[in-house]
Amino acid sequence: MWRTALTSFVSAIVGGLLVFFIMSSTLPVGQDKSVKQTVQVPVRSETPSSSATGLTASEVYKRFAPGVVHVRAVFSEERSDFFGFWIEPQQRVADGSGFIVDGSGLIVTNAHVVQDSNSKADKITVLLSDNMEVEAKLLGTDPSTDIALLKIDPGKRNLKVLELGDSSKLEVGDRVYAIGSPFELDGTLTEGIVSALNRTIDSPKPPFKIRGAIQTDAAVNPGNSGGPLLNASGEVVGVNSQIATRSGDFAGIAFAIPSNTVKEVIDQIKKSGRASHAWIGISGMQLDKEIASVLKLPVDTGVVVVQVQPGSPADKAGLKGSSKSLINSETGEQYPIGGDIITKIGNAKVSSMDDILNFVESHKVGDRVKIEIYRGSQKKTIDLVLGERP
Repeated sequence: MWRTALTSFVSAIVGGLLVFFIMSSTLPVGQDKSVKQTVQVPVRSETPSSSATGLTASEVYKRFAPGVVHVRAVFSEERSDFFGFWIEPQQRVADGSGFIVDGSGLIVTNAHVVQDSNSKADKITVLLSDNMEVEAKLLGTDPSTDIALLKIDPGKRNLKVLELGDSSKLEVGDRVYAIGSPFELDGTLTEGIVSALNRTIDSPKPPFKIRGAIQTDAAVNPGNSGGPLLNASGEVVGVNSQIATRSGDFAGIAFAIPSNTVKEVIDQIKKSGRASHAWIGISGMQLDKEIASVLKLPVDTGVVVVQVQPGSPADKAGLKGSSKSLINSETGEQYPIGGDIITKIGNAKVSSMDDILNFVESHKVGDRVKIEIYRGSQKKTIDLVLGERP
């Protein structure tokens, strides 16, 4: 059985794996093992904070905390001495949270809890609400969305299953609750509101981004990563993943992967052990109205295609990248010119690269889409089949 503990040193990463920067910095929430002292933290169930139509904090905790687990991942790191001779591997332990999504023993957590840039964990165990530690098998990870799916043998246990809700129904101001194991303090409940929606955060797989992230002021700290963010009905609307901080500690802003993204990813992992993402294969730049006026372009809104990756869906469809750049003599900035200008993809108007990426990420590999472009002064429609992101 694991001991509940509090560490005075806050790691910048869940399991000590990754560091992200947003504004000042955005950090996965987790920790490495360090010197600890045993403490007991009471749950303040009497707090009458809830939305008018939802459950109280106490009710959320009593009903759904049994479905949250403490995830522990052990990594073996090879070492060599001063002369380059191999010596006994050193173990590193990462701690995070997770939650049960199926009575057969399926558990969702963050990918960065059980996998770093070099390798996956050698051993993963979870601590259940009955204080029993069981070994878990890693079914698959998707670093692009920071989601991992684990499997345990429940034996004769009737596991508490948490339901994945519809994150698209969230509104700013909605009451939310985070349950997890910050600083290895299992079963900790914090509460707050949705403070913003549709944030874009770094994924553990640069240069890709996680779009549509939920921003909350519910306290999230090292060890919370992979734990659920629940609404006032007790549905999981997000998976806690990162914090924005200047100090390394929680500063009032945390980010969760939306549950609708989680559903999609774990369905793919269950089927094939991995998740695939649609891809178009271009880099682009938002069209500047001033430049559009100077160059007498046919439109002043859209995305100029800067580069087309060879062999990509965009390349196969015939999209053209920029052939030269215009330099602003005052600022020294370069503006790519000569490339196709994308104004529409599918039925969505395009004014930025985010518009294109959001559209692509909402579709599947193999989907056929129409892209409206201007090539010079000529308006064209190009058929493109979305490929799988490499």
